[in-house]
Amino acid sequence: MLKSILSFKIIIFLLFNMFLPFVSYGQINMVGIWETKEIIGLSNVAEYSLKEQKSLAFGHYLALKNDDTFSSYTLEECLSGCSLSTSGTYKIIDDYHISMNVQKVSRSGLTCGMMKVDESQIIKDLGIFYIYKEGGLIRLIPSNGILQDDKDKMLYTQLLDSFDREWKKYNYVWTDTSGNLPEEIVKDCESKNKLIDLSAYKIVFSKTEGYGSIFLLRQNEDFHYVLYDAFKKKVSLAYPK
Repeated sequence: MLKSILSFKIIIFLLFNMFLPFVSYGQINMVGIWETKEIIGLSNVAEYSLKEQKSLAFGHYLALKNDDTFSSYTLEECLSGCSLSTSGTYKIIDDYHISMNVQKVSRSGLTCGMMKVDESQIIKDLGIFYIYKEGGLIRLIPSNGILQDDKDKMLYTQLLDSFDREWKKYNYVWTDTSGNLPEEIVKDCESKNKLIDLSAYKIVFSKTEGYGSIFLLRQNEDFHYVLYDAFKKKVSLAYPK
């Protein structure tokens, strides 16, 4: 019987996700000044990346204060334009989750009078974020507040990132597909040796790259990659070379 092509990697990833949070997360102190790539709540982004700062230069920053309030602002080299900042409240729910609520938008600069901003689109509850430590960074990733779901999502992301780096190392047996929905496309995919019943697997994550769309399939702790070429309307299971 053909085993999962990801068995060894899954064991490593599961052990990593099982033990790392208990070592690191309880030691994280979120109060302080963090360098960010975006002003919190100003635009829709997939996640926020925070890097703790001891000294400030020009750029975007997030200040989390002891009184459970925050401010997100830009240090500009000059004030010839217009800079927007946000502020509001936050709550540390547990060692793994934080919620943020934008309550005010501020402006600074010489041309702010000419800038139109719909503050009603910015002032809102941003919801819950999963606090994920990665090297010297902290990633705030939108969350439903359920830790296991957060861990699963990070596992899936890591697996697809791994495939993105190594996709040329796999073999493919292409099958025509007329499907439009992911479930329809995967249904047309066949195992080369007919030893894997893909109908028993569930699509748990997907993403699209320049070479195609990747679907991550899971049954218990067995995982498989399926690659879809939307231009040629062909789909294949990824087989290790």
